[in-house]
Amino acid sequence: MRRIGIVLAVIAALGLAVVLGHLALIEVGREVVTLRTPLAEGEWRETRLWIVDDGDVAWLHSAGPDWLAQFEGEPVVEVDRGGGVGRYRATLVPGPHERVDALLREKYGVADRWVRLLAPCTEDVVPVRLERE
Repeated sequence: MRRIGIVLAVIAALGLAVVLGHLALIEVGREVVTLRTPLAEGEWRETRLWIVDDGDVAWLHSAGPDWLAQFEGEPVVEVDRGGGVGRYRATLVPGPHERVDALLREKYGVADRWVRLLAPCTEDVVPVRLERE
């Protein structure tokens, strides 16, 4: 019985180490913005995301149809970036985006590779183009 307890404790410790390592890899020392999308009754949904710039346009990567549904109806969003909040028009841009992928790889390095290993890009990943409102 004691061995089972030790094995479970080791598994729990390893799981915690992976979760904390993941969070440190994707957050520490990397630019992470807070995207705010409007909900009903004046409330906001907040999502922490990576962002890349390509000229005057910023790009976010999404993950899946549930996340994309927040852009239906009202494409004006707020982005808290470096302590300043800006308003943007968000546009979903389906299709492969080698340029955006390359910018993410360049900016986020090994963290980008780690995220893509855990959640490979599929047709459900639709980049979101942000243009200042």
